[in-house]
Amino acid sequence: MDHLTESEEDHIKVIFKLFERSGQAVSTNAIAEQMKTSPASVTDMIRRLSNKKLVSYRKYYGVTLNTQGNTVATSLIRRNRLWKVLLAQKLNFKWDEVEDVADQLEHIHSDKLVDELDRMLDFPKYDVYGDPIPDALGKYILRSRYPLTEVSFGQQLTVVGIIDHTPGFLRYLDNQNISIGTEIIILEKFEFDRSYLILHKGIEKQLSHMIAQNLLVRYNNRINHPP
Repeated sequence: MDHLTESEEDHIKVIFKLFERSGQAVSTNAIAEQMKTSPASVTDMIRRLSNKKLVSYRKYYGVTLNTQGNTVATSLIRRNRLWKVLLAQKLNFKWDEVEDVADQLEHIHSDKLVDELDRMLDFPKYDVYGDPIPDALGKYILRSRYPLTEVSFGQQLTVVGIIDHTPGFLRYLDNQNISIGTEIIILEKFEFDRSYLILHKGIEKQLSHMIAQNLLVRYNNRINHPP
């Protein structure tokens, strides 16, 4: 495989994560928004990645990673998410501090380093945001999780993922004492502003719709599922 620039790797990772979220071909506009660049610049990058046989692109349909591109992406994701765990668990970084540093460290290409990192961390399956970590073969465990806005009232839920990784949002969750593993119950949804009243550690709290849609939860009782 041709050597990839950091920018090419960054675009591949973004395509992977957007596809992971939606399960659909990714638009150039969506990539441009994530990369904070122009759609024209993304189109040029997609052409380069296509020439390197890493993506499949159809105009008006979108872009997907092919098998080779997916291999590159899962390797990047594996490195990125392992570094996040190391930074948070071993180096005392807060979860609102790990994103930028892990994004830099993911471009270090050393299989031995990554494998030893994985071993030292006792082979974690999920990172600090609840996202799955691929193993050395690129395989990872997906678990059922739903936005808080799509689940039933009155049942025990556990926060297992965070969609928005921006420092401001993560600091807000810290202030509310909400993290991966937090157990909550939805008590009420207010039609006026679509906010939610939840019960958390015996205390009632109100969450805006924007906050709720960025929290991914699972039912503690696996029989239950969203209506």
